[in-house]
Amino acid sequence: MQLPKLFDPLLESQVWIAVITVILLSLWLFGKRYEPLKSIVRRHPVLAALVNLFAAPLLILQLGRFVHSIITRVDGLSFSAQINDAMLLVLLLSSAWNLARLAELFLLSIHKDDEAKYLPGLQRGLLFFVFLFLGLVMFLYLKGYSITGLYISTGAAAALVAFAMQQTLGDLFSGIALSIEHPFKLGERIRLPDGSEGKVVDINWRATRLLAWDNTTLVVPNSELAKQGFQNFHGFDQPYAPWYEVKVPAEVDPRLARALLLEAALRCDKVLKYPLPVVRLADATTVPYTYMVWVHYANYPAMFSGREQLFFEIHYALKDVGAQVSPPINELHSRRANIMEVDPPTTLLALKMLDITKSLSEEEVQELAEMSTRQSFDAGTTLVEEGHIASYVDVVIHGVVETSIKTKSGKSKSVDHLSSGQYFGLTSMIMGTPSFLQFTASTNVTLLRIDIDCLRSVLNGRPDLHSEFAAIMNQRMEAAQITRMASAKEDDGFTIRDFLRRIEKLTH
Repeated sequence: MQLPKLFDPLLESQVWIAVITVILLSLWLFGKRYEPLKSIVRRHPVLAALVNLFAAPLLILQLGRFVHSIITRVDGLSFSAQINDAMLLVLLLSSAWNLARLAELFLLSIHKDDEAKYLPGLQRGLLFFVFLFLGLVMFLYLKGYSITGLYISTGAAAALVAFAMQQTLGDLFSGIALSIEHPFKLGERIRLPDGSEGKVVDINWRATRLLAWDNTTLVVPNSELAKQGFQNFHGFDQPYAPWYEVKVPAEVDPRLARALLLEAALRCDKVLKYPLPVVRLADATTVPYTYMVWVHYANYPAMFSGREQLFFEIHYALKDVGAQVSPPINELHSRRANIMEVDPPTTLLALKMLDITKSLSEEEVQELAEMSTRQSFDAGTTLVEEGHIASYVDVVIHGVVETSIKTKSGKSKSVDHLSSGQYFGLTSMIMGTPSFLQFTASTNVTLLRIDIDCLRSVLNGRPDLHSEFAAIMNQRMEAAQITRMASAKEDDGFTIRDFLRRIEKLTH
């Protein structure tokens, strides 16, 4: 063996090209863990995977060529066949690995709206195993080995391994079943029957890992998780809609109690307004009465701060009328008990709480109170139809009223929602024309109905209130016009411009 011949290939230009190529490819393949290559791979994962698909085989070919050149210069060594086989095997397995990575990126692109940024460990492991197995099968096929014979020879050993790993295989196939059924995704929160809950952070071949609120990891074997039921709270894009039972003393009028609870829910900025909160009298057969408050939060984690805010608002709403949330009552009295008396505000008091009556005299407010009534309506009731002349000016005391218009196709289009303290029926009072909006009770509402003629007589001496009402009408008409234009279905019979011109005359 002549050792100096080992260095002869280094003097050839082709070998130098191979060395430089190997160095550059190695810097790319093994330098991706460090900046700036790491940031490039993070921003362009598909491009990086495509480069890897060609760079890795090229690196293997250059290394094999370099080693082959050195071996052939050594006397007495003949490893060419073994080197070629090894190079072919590594080449096929490397290509299979990079193809599996591309398949992984494709699967992630299908679920791009999910919170998960990577596949669960089990799915990723199975994906790469299948591609690597196909690469091995391709190598055996190219080398002339019988795939059937290999299967038969390994069948007995596989049976023994399966018998010895029954529990492990049970977890594996249970994990595969969970991955196929897809009852939860990475990033979603689930609750187990024992009350444990956490965010799903990984699903591997043996267990599912949950990250609890205290940042501890709960490891649940896949076979146990597949056999039991669990509650899925979903991710941050899924609204969470719990309901709460609130006990209110029976002395509080049920309509007033329901209105107070609804207003408390509407004051919470963490409670979604669409869909609107729902309050129902759930049980009036026991004392105190039980009310159900059903609300929606943006997601499950938002429920914790939103629930606290809701309880605060319920406490203050009941406290303002002299009531409070009541526990179950089981009392034995030896003397006469003081009975709580909670009455709804009188019509006069309700009028005094409105902004429009702040500048009126006591006699004028009393006159309006004598010509006003309090009325309650259930959700879905049409209060004023579009195209009808109203006989009253309605003030919302409790609840929410939806304003809408009809498009050319006859469908109703929502324009706005009126809450406590707002009023409607102004078109009929000021201009004597039919209403250009329809007013519908979105929730159970309580209205203060003021006689139009009485209010009109009061306004005759109050030009400031007259202008304020006209401005409100102008605002609502503009909102209605914007809504109709957005629907792209103009109704020729709806003369918004005529209304606006008449409003301008009133305000000048």
